Amino acid sequence: MTIPITAPAAYVPQTAIAFAAPEGAALVSATSPLPISEPSYASATAIVVDTPFAPPRAVAVIAQAAGNVAFRFADASTLTVPVSEGLSILPFAAARIQASGTTAAASFYALL
Repeated sequence: MTIPITAPAAYVPQTAIAFAAPEGAALVSATSPLPISEPSYASATAIVVDTPFAPPRAVAVIAQAAGNVAFRFADASTLTVPVSEGLSILPFAAARIQASGTTAAASFYALL
């Protein structure tokens, strides 16, 4: 089944992919999921708290208990976010995890 869509479309249903085919959009389903353009992460490098690192695509936080993680970015701005126990993948291109403000007992990894 296709849904006819003209460009520019005023409304595209969330279950459709507007660019799927010239004759209309293909429905999104379990057998035909929404495609993504983001490639999988190819590497994980351990992050040492309070040590600068090259900004990654994302940061993996493996927390032993809930707490906060304080990030510092290349422009010197900071952001403290709460994390739960377990794995959190945060889409941050941070340049440092600061000890000051980080209360989560966790391991940190730069994902590229």
